[in-house]
Amino acid sequence: MIREEEDDITQEMRMLILAKADEIVLAYIQKIEDAKPPISDEWSDGVNVGMSWAQRILRKDKSAT
Repeated sequence: MIREEEDDITQEMRMLILAKADEIVLAYIQKIEDAKPPISDEWSDGVNVGMSWAQRILRKDKSAT
């Protein structure tokens, strides 16, 4: 019984940690979005493409576009 209680507590803690990690990743994604410069030339367009790529990586999006 003690082992089962430890397993339940471990699972609950794991869920809380993963939820907090997801919250942190979403905050990073938003910070990247906020930092994107307005597109005015090829350079700023390239910067935005790179920043969008970083956001996709954080979202674990494996699509090609």
